[in-house]
Amino acid sequence: MAVARAIAYASLVGVLPVAMAGEASGHADATAGLRASANSTASTLAGSAAYGNRTGEEMRATSMSVDGAGARCGSPEVPVASRCSGCPPMFNGKPCASTTWYEDRTTGSCGCGQPGMNFVDEDYWTLTSWTAALNAVNLDPANPANSWCLDGCGQCYELCTTGGATNTDDKAASAGQCKVFKITNRCADGWTEDRPDWCSQKLTWEECKANPSKCQEHRSTNMFGYTAHFDLQDAHRQIQHGLGWDNVEVTFERVSCDRWEGPRDSVCSGCER
Repeated sequence: MAVARAIAYASLVGVLPVAMAGEASGHADATAGLRASANSTASTLAGSAAYGNRTGEEMRATSMSVDGAGARCGSPEVPVASRCSGCPPMFNGKPCASTTWYEDRTTGSCGCGQPGMNFVDEDYWTLTSWTAALNAVNLDPANPANSWCLDGCGQCYELCTTGGATNTDDKAASAGQCKVFKITNRCADGWTEDRPDWCSQKLTWEECKANPSKCQEHRSTNMFGYTAHFDLQDAHRQIQHGLGWDNVEVTFERVSCDRWEGPRDSVCSGCER
């Protein structure tokens, strides 16, 4: 089983960098680097804990969109500044996702590193380039419990800011900032523990798109109602300082890795990708 991921507590203003060692194979899930205020973090944790006790009326209330434009996916938390609408949430014709940032110097669940090594050097491409961990069910739909060499390792996605944010309203980036990320790790927050969290989705984004009514059901999306989540590698502050992103809301689209601004010869040798 993969290593348990860290949880941000209400007393924290930020989260210190964490390097998590994997098991014998050297892999580890991504460790979330949440940057939430004490109030928003406390609200998130309290909401997640109380999710199973909510009445039908309360659940319907949280399913209404922030701007009143229509139904949104049922979730224990509502994004503080979403620009997306509907279920699954969409913006400008594209599906929406939540993001966080993290720091992890292991080879990750995709085995991206030198053979036989559990950790990578500070200047390794997975730490210096635009890389990310994708939520479990979207990374390997046929086997989301898998934590090593997943089906979606090495895929590339273009993420574009909507101008919204999930739990850091003061950190929302302007709309239209786009960057292509390569998937090198797995996000399992909530999936492993079977509770609402960033990466606890039970349906893939494609399943939600094909069946919106099922997407509305309890636990189909993550704790903020998104069908996908991207945890962005920030080992060199390329996310917070370079892009100025801090838990921003994005649209996502799978694209050719020819558009990725990383080394052309990069491979995840542990999984031969």
